[in-house]
Amino acid sequence: MTIVETSAAPVTDAELLGIFQPVFERIRTGAVAREQDRRLPFEEIGWLRAAGFGRLRVSREHGGFGATVEQLVLLLIGLGAADSNIPQALRGHIGFTEYVLAHPDQEYRDFWFAELAGGALVGNAESERTGTFTEQATRVAEENGRLLLNGTKYYTTGSIFADWILVSAAAPGTGSGGPGLVTVQVRADAAGVDIVDDWDGFGQRLTGSGTTGFSNVEVDRRFLQARSLDSFTRTIQHAVYQLVHLAALSGIAEAALAEITGFVRGRSRNLFNPTVAPAQDPVVLQVVGETFGTVETVKAAVLAAARTVQQASTAQLAGTADGGDFAAAEAHVYGVQATVIDLVLRTVSRIFEVGGASATSTGRQLDRLWRNARTISSHNPAIYRQQAVGDYVLNGVAPAARTLELLGTGPVPRG
Repeated sequence: MTIVETSAAPVTDAELLGIFQPVFERIRTGAVAREQDRRLPFEEIGWLRAAGFGRLRVSREHGGFGATVEQLVLLLIGLGAADSNIPQALRGHIGFTEYVLAHPDQEYRDFWFAELAGGALVGNAESERTGTFTEQATRVAEENGRLLLNGTKYYTTGSIFADWILVSAAAPGTGSGGPGLVTVQVRADAAGVDIVDDWDGFGQRLTGSGTTGFSNVEVDRRFLQARSLDSFTRTIQHAVYQLVHLAALSGIAEAALAEITGFVRGRSRNLFNPTVAPAQDPVVLQVVGETFGTVETVKAAVLAAARTVQQASTAQLAGTADGGDFAAAEAHVYGVQATVIDLVLRTVSRIFEVGGASATSTGRQLDRLWRNARTISSHNPAIYRQQAVGDYVLNGVAPAARTLELLGTGPVPRG
């Protein structure tokens, strides 16, 4: 499949930052207060919507910016530095956009390009407590000529902010990726949709990752999409989903550097070395220097992985991609995941070395950096990703194929 792009000059990093950096700064201003009050960022996501953040990857021809994956990740890092909750709240939307870009049906693409260009946001509802990704308890069934969706989803990140929700479900007699696996998109405000902000994690508390119930929600047949095995393996979606987490972690590292430098510059005394100004203390200089190096290392690693994903995306949209392109993209992203996590978690703990007890004040909410980083790092545990990458490097097994094997869809080819 080939998607024709506009002949307009590609958007530049400077142009994108000029549009969105001021929005990020507005978001940063209220981040601590939102954390203290546990106030969901409806208004802040509205600012991003108005600026066009949700249509970044949509081509200019279809009303978007035509940004690359790398440019998207660059902006997500900046957004994560302002408030790491918000990249995760938009993660479902970002993944769905990639799904639309590569969808083979022109009519389907055109509908969603128009929605995305118009500012619509799409949430996510895929995780279940009773089912698995290949055995969904949530069902779509026909009744009196209507398709009805019933079930309960958990960790429905971002859906509370969204106009539409992407839902995975089982539908008897459809699909080839398992027992009739499908995805559907339903309006978030449709009759029978109940979104509850009951996420109780100690971090990322403002992502809207609560429970969503669906009770006889009518489904538009145009949006009932059967899932094949190719939809799990011949896609950049999963790599992009993980890139959103890594970008948020990179942003947290940047926030840690900003917090520590602001804290030190605001101090007038140095308890342990009173003859030296806080900003001249050798220990402080060492920790700040180390933190700066970590921030730059993490950012470079995440952006490099994003470039590899963009290469796969370019090939996919040109109709030339093969399994190796998707496997290389996933391996690069998953390969740096554990390293990024380790570096960021060390950094957000290390900054307290220069602050003393006053750095633990609840008014500063510096603990949010560690709590949020630890929570993000718990998604898609890195140790499984490392095993998948090892299998890819040694045996040529695509990470997505290994994941399907672990989910019980059968053995994957090796060697």
